[in-house]
Amino acid sequence: MATQMHNSLASVTSTPRKGRVARRNDRLKNTESFSLRDLSLFASIDEETLSQLTSESKIESYAPGATIFRQDDPATAVILIISGYVKVLRIAPNGDETLIAIRTDGEALIEPCTEPTDFYGVSAESIGQSTLVKIPATRFVRFLRDSASLNLAVMKDAKEKMAALVYEIEALKSQNADQRLAHFLVKLCPQNEERCRFRLPYDKRLIAAQLGVKQETLSRAFAKLREIGVRTETRDILVESVSRLKAQCDVSNAGQGLLARPNTPLSRDNAA
Repeated sequence: MATQMHNSLASVTSTPRKGRVARRNDRLKNTESFSLRDLSLFASIDEETLSQLTSESKIESYAPGATIFRQDDPATAVILIISGYVKVLRIAPNGDETLIAIRTDGEALIEPCTEPTDFYGVSAESIGQSTLVKIPATRFVRFLRDSASLNLAVMKDAKEKMAALVYEIEALKSQNADQRLAHFLVKLCPQNEERCRFRLPYDKRLIAAQLGVKQETLSRAFAKLREIGVRTETRDILVESVSRLKAQCDVSNAGQGLLARPNTPLSRDNAA
């Protein structure tokens, strides 16, 4: 179930009404100074368009397991994540679910609408507590038609998502389960730390689905990583040596594909 935190981003620094987000005090501190400019999609758009988008936007909080939208629903909003994790699913006619992606801070749940009559081709559910910003689709499409900078931003976002998809397909076809898990864990390690601890952002069932392996295969991969100093206790991870973890696989593209969108766009040269 969604809880609307503010009527619009224009009032994001105002004091929320009593009881609105009692369970979200820590994250609310972050959203009080939030700007659409903080999101990569809007980082380079012109000030006038940013102001118009801001006036139409609202922030909502979703509880764990809450449905954000369902497959085949009319696409009523462009939705981006301020904080939290959201799983994107395709649901087959027989009810079987396929995990398409897990989105996190700063990412759009799906590609922004380009037509006012678009429908959601997937479903989206909050994994834990999440805070999202929504922009009405009809207004977004109108701004898209009038703003060259927003057009460029949407095209850049689509290009980066396509590049990430190429890297993901490559990982699924060329890497074994151990390598995929190593890449996943490397991405979660704090930068510039050789020994570190962290907590998995979601349960291992979802991690297995994200990496395209069965849960028992994932368990075996975690067991193998113990040989190089990776310890697990439920969702808590201790990495004795990040260098040894990186050595488990080719890390030249670490952080890309299954882990995150690539830092550099896909070109003819690096696609070969």
